[in-house]
Amino acid sequence: MAVPSRFILPVAMLLLMAGASSAGAQEPSYVRVSPPPALAEDNHATPALAAPAGNVNAPQAAAHPAAHAVPNPYVADSALKLLKAGNQRFVDGQVIHPNQEKPRRDQLTAGQQPMAAILACSDSRVPVELLFDVGFGDVFVIRDAGNVPGVDEIGSIEYAVEHLGAPLVVVLGHTKCGAVTGAVQGGPPEPGALGELLAKIKPAALAVTTLPADQQVPAAVHANVEQGLKQLTAKSDVLAKAVKEGRTKIVGAVYQLEDGQVIFK
Repeated sequence: MAVPSRFILPVAMLLLMAGASSAGAQEPSYVRVSPPPALAEDNHATPALAAPAGNVNAPQAAAHPAAHAVPNPYVADSALKLLKAGNQRFVDGQVIHPNQEKPRRDQLTAGQQPMAAILACSDSRVPVELLFDVGFGDVFVIRDAGNVPGVDEIGSIEYAVEHLGAPLVVVLGHTKCGAVTGAVQGGPPEPGALGELLAKIKPAALAVTTLPADQQVPAAVHANVEQGLKQLTAKSDVLAKAVKEGRTKIVGAVYQLEDGQVIFK
């Protein structure tokens, strides 16, 4: 006799139950699992791509829950491995386009549990979900020119960490960044808000002035990421506390336009 769909445990519950026995498992990868109860009646539903197989370790993720955070099945290390694996598929031309079907979109109407919050540049050549080969609900993306952590950006990251339980924060720069190039090259100040934005990148540009001219922009891209990492915890007591308590990890990375690779620091 078929089991009624209302008795099918949600994906997150199954993963939580399995997590305690998964220590020492191999590197995580996306696995296809049965859809949650709301999707069980859809004969054409493509199962959602769930948290990493065999390495969810959900009890660790819940060890220091934020006051308003939803349970999140990911931990920082497994989330980072998933991002790296997705980028490698992108580089190799072997993308799987996960979590883009209608059942996944339907599932997400009940809430989101992103594996990471990513502060990236607004550059049209840096489509975050594509270069990590992830789909709907997988990453919480904040973008501005130069991946600068201003008040709005930091507040958005705080929301992802405190209310959505995101265990990983990534500051993602990229090669040939126009905003960083503008800060390095100097010249007459840009008018309006753009000038204020470039002024925030200027310290990273000044840090590389002793290098040969052709090395300054590439070095400033990395320096700007490092500057952003420091500012997130220096300007946000919320994020500093989350890092100290082990509820989230903050890492830097640079996307290389030339070959598609994301180099994590």
